[in-house]
Amino acid sequence: MARNGKNENFDGKAIRAARKKMHLSQVELAEGITTQATISLVENQNRVPNADVLLAILDRLNLDMSQFVSGDFLTNKAKELLSQVVLNMNTDALNEFKDFEKALSQNPPTLQAYYILKAADEFHNKQNYAQVIYNTERATDKKTPVLSNFFLFYAYHQMGSSYYLQGDVATAREKFALAYEQEPDLLTSSDLEFHGVLQGRKYYAEFLVAQQDYDEAASILSGALNALRQRVDLFWVPELSEQLANIEEKRGDAEAAKRYMHYARIAAYLSGRSNTEARLARLDTVVF
Repeated sequence: MARNGKNENFDGKAIRAARKKMHLSQVELAEGITTQATISLVENQNRVPNADVLLAILDRLNLDMSQFVSGDFLTNKAKELLSQVVLNMNTDALNEFKDFEKALSQNPPTLQAYYILKAADEFHNKQNYAQVIYNTERATDKKTPVLSNFFLFYAYHQMGSSYYLQGDVATAREKFALAYEQEPDLLTSSDLEFHGVLQGRKYYAEFLVAQQDYDEAASILSGALNALRQRVDLFWVPELSEQLANIEEKRGDAEAAKRYMHYARIAAYLSGRSNTEARLARLDTVVF
């Protein structure tokens, strides 16, 4: 939802002007939507209501979202939605995206976000991989303004996954490799970029294992675990260590497999993930 708070990019005067043009009182505008007090705050203090309330107000006043909110507001909203989708695959965020879809598609700085969010909706809600590819190709097109290089990385990952699910392994490998090239530096990246990249490496490694490319899969996971150690971050260690343990087993290195499984269990224990630790305890063969 849009944040409740003063926002310099949100013009409450436009609400008031449209309401007066339709000869509505604040009470009449609020009826069935919100309270008169909220309408007053929106009009006089530029308070941004949540998305449902905002859209209902705009609908009653015959205002179009893309004409009403500023470009900066839309850019911030696009980044907020992308963060929720990238980190959590939040279905609420995809639902909210539909509220802002037209506005994002008509605002050049948020076109890349629009295509990526559109692709995420097609991927997770409709499993329409051809449309995912269509939208991610536009997100990565040189004519599309770049919101962030990190989102180029994410779009290539979406594209690679979709080609793979369509059975086109060669093109999937090419797109995953392009994503890998776009990665931000793991040691200096923001939290969003860091966790997004580790999520991407996990999926890329799964793809490589399916192609029996164990050496490359082990390499990208080892690099990720090294970055986690340097950032003193345990969040991804259980998943990536367990994944690397399974790869080492496939490569025939039983000692390395045993070591990484133990690392996975210890990291789960230290980060308080009791269910994961209990599951990994059954796989950990290290004897104290």
